[in-house]
Amino acid sequence: MAGKAPHVIVIGAGILGASVAWHLSRRARVTVLELNSAPARGVTRHSYGWVGTGSRIPSEQPASFALEQRALLEFPRLAALLGPLPVAAQGALIWLDDQQQTCSMLAEQQAAGVNMSAVGREAIRQLQPGLMQVPEMALWAPDDFAVEPDQLTCRLLSAAQGEGAVVRGDVRVLAVEMKGERVIGVRTAQGVVNADTVVLANAMGAQTLASPLGINLPIYEEPAVLLRFEAVGVPLRRLLCTDSLELRPGLGGGLVSAADLPFDGEAGLAELGRSSIRAISDLFASQGDITLQSIKAVARPKARDGMPLRAFVPNVEGLYAAVAHPGVMLAPMLGRLVSEDILGA
Repeated sequence: MAGKAPHVIVIGAGILGASVAWHLSRRARVTVLELNSAPARGVTRHSYGWVGTGSRIPSEQPASFALEQRALLEFPRLAALLGPLPVAAQGALIWLDDQQQTCSMLAEQQAAGVNMSAVGREAIRQLQPGLMQVPEMALWAPDDFAVEPDQLTCRLLSAAQGEGAVVRGDVRVLAVEMKGERVIGVRTAQGVVNADTVVLANAMGAQTLASPLGINLPIYEEPAVLLRFEAVGVPLRRLLCTDSLELRPGLGGGLVSAADLPFDGEAGLAELGRSSIRAISDLFASQGDITLQSIKAVARPKARDGMPLRAFVPNVEGLYAAVAHPGVMLAPMLGRLVSEDILGA
């Protein structure tokens, strides 16, 4: 890398920070600073990893739906450059309790150009053997898939390191260092790290670092729950999405489920775990042993307008903020766009 290449610090080694670092590293000197001892130990670790729009209603958030459709086009490029991605499941089966709502969802998806079709009971059984409760009709989204977010994050960071990036864990960034209105680096518990540009890709931690500069980033937190199960005799091989359950296989075995935080907050997590086990057991003919491995409520960072925050911070030269949800789906595209914003197309 040329000695005059700009030095960019990326704060946060989650999926978005990893993608930003990889895209930047081919044209800049990059240092990734992560609070935890290893990458993907924050929100990314507890992300469900669904890549696709099959579970969404296009008319509810048209702009973000269209953005996610564009983001999906980045994954073939990513696989071509990085090799096979850590895909845990290919294809999604979706059905709602009300068949009319399911049909309405199909009409919207197809009108938006999504590759989705209606399938009957026999096709459902072929696509996902072992189901005890088979609806009369479901939606089949063959292009949707699930990745393991932490593995994809590590793949991106490894590729960035291959381009010369430095990844440092156990680093607490205390403040953004300024000279006048210009960023000159960051101050950490170990000392100052100088840089030409600083990227805040550390979820709500971005606001913590922006606040002392008089900046209020338009982001907030919204809770969600990720559950992991050991499951013997449950032959799941697709993404399943019903009114009451989102479920996928884990790449290394077991099952992964995503859920909303219960109305009574973390006090309701134990019952959510029990009810999820009952729902899985009812869904499959095989009455295997299903045990809860972990259940974790996390606060997902979101921008207030529903679109990703991807911009230089006003009035602070050299400070850039990148916060997005769903981070796994958007990260490959946003990493490229952030790199172009900072270094030019």
